[in-house]
Amino acid sequence: MIDLHNHVLPGVDDGAHDLEMALRMLDIAAGQGITHVACTPHANDRANGQTDRLFQSAFLELQAAASERGLPVELSLASELMLGADILRVLSLPFATYRGQKKYSLIEFPVETPFEIVLNVVKTMRRSGPRPVLAHFERFSRAQRIAEQVRSLRSEGAIISLDAGSLEGQFGPVMEKRSKQLLEWNVVDILASDAHDDAAHGFRLKAGREAAAAIIGAESAARLVLDNPRRVWEGLPWPQEKDEG
Repeated sequence: MIDLHNHVLPGVDDGAHDLEMALRMLDIAAGQGITHVACTPHANDRANGQTDRLFQSAFLELQAAASERGLPVELSLASELMLGADILRVLSLPFATYRGQKKYSLIEFPVETPFEIVLNVVKTMRRSGPRPVLAHFERFSRAQRIAEQVRSLRSEGAIISLDAGSLEGQFGPVMEKRSKQLLEWNVVDILASDAHDDAAHGFRLKAGREAAAAIIGAESAARLVLDNPRRVWEGLPWPQEKDEG
């Protein structure tokens, strides 16, 4: 499995406190069958070259330590970007897109962001930047009141992701209900861990995949943690882009 959203990069945000915790987290990930982990620390529209250097340094340290431990997980660097007025500038920085390829970027919104703003951000990014992967979409109630809202976001180029823990009720019954509804609407593209530690808020992708399979079937659930994340990891065109030239 491929995990595209987590906070395993040590000492840079509210995720792994230090290198040892990060290595424990990766060991847990490997034990679940996760083979690829894209480290996505929090960032915002005030990020700059200094932020990039900090993330790159922490990433290289983690990558070297994981290799020394023999952990069978391939690592890459990206970030989880909070929407802000200067976000288009930040998207030009290497850490802002998956593997620095400028193809896909993980975007977060304040939870009460109206649907119209989410839609406008998606349209703007598709005109001048990478394709947005919308982080833990189940949290944004005003952008998912009806299935047509979510479908319109996807038709404009958004990729919808869910936190695996939400499907298990980790964040309460409301998030669980919304996550299951989104799966039933067939509008979810990616399932990710959003892991922050080596305990309750850790890598839960295997359990999330199983919970998704109970709703949409094993084959469809596999696409959420294998086929679709691989497109993002490798910078491949999203399916509807095939004929865009």
